[in-house]
Amino acid sequence: MMKPLIRVTQLESFRRYMSGEYAYVTEQDVIDNITKKFEGNDYTRIGTAFHSIVETGSPHCFKEPEGVRHFTYYKKDKTEPVPKGRRFVFDEGEAILDIPQCKVALKYRNEHPGAFHEVREYKDFGDAVVTGCADMIDGLEIRDIKTKYGPVSDKDYIDSCQWQLYLELFEADVFHFDLFVFEGYNKDKHKGDVRGLKLTPYEPAITCYRYPGMEDKNHTLLRNFLKWVEMRELLPYLPLTESDG
Repeated sequence: MMKPLIRVTQLESFRRYMSGEYAYVTEQDVIDNITKKFEGNDYTRIGTAFHSIVETGSPHCFKEPEGVRHFTYYKKDKTEPVPKGRRFVFDEGEAILDIPQCKVALKYRNEHPGAFHEVREYKDFGDAVVTGCADMIDGLEIRDIKTKYGPVSDKDYIDSCQWQLYLELFEADVFHFDLFVFEGYNKDKHKGDVRGLKLTPYEPAITCYRYPGMEDKNHTLLRNFLKWVEMRELLPYLPLTESDG
């Protein structure tokens, strides 16, 4: 039996829009998350570079010599030295990290030597199949790695549906958000080259636990999402997947 396949990221985008607490998340953003392929940006490319170090320990990259960063400050051309680093090239662009930043990722990897990386799971929820990819499965716990470029709000993560759906998908009880903050990042100045910025783990990790009624909350969110998808005539944009249900 074929059923719609829905990503956890789509459900979280919908949850944020419906909550009314995120002025920057519009209904069009949710629609785009369903109908368009995400092309990536500087934030995601930096995050992917960091993830690749955590996942493999020695990802494919290129040595980047020390140099000079050119940028505009109050409409004046400025320069500043940047240390040597590593350049990570992707189909949609590239990112450059310095050596201390790479060592932060390696240190984190070494703290979880027995973990499984990039594990995808699917679950039939009845009307649809939901899928999510865990950055790390460490024993009986899930760890999600996020690079951040500004102030962190614990509430954004505690309120999210991601951890609740992941705990159900992977039949786990504990979920950790492990955040790493590039201090002083400016998107116009740094773009995808974060060399020279201090990379600081956000401590303690934001930890969330399974609770009674969690599954009911997940299923209610999914039902509301499917009703909205049908109302907006977006169902044809959801891929179909085989299900035994």
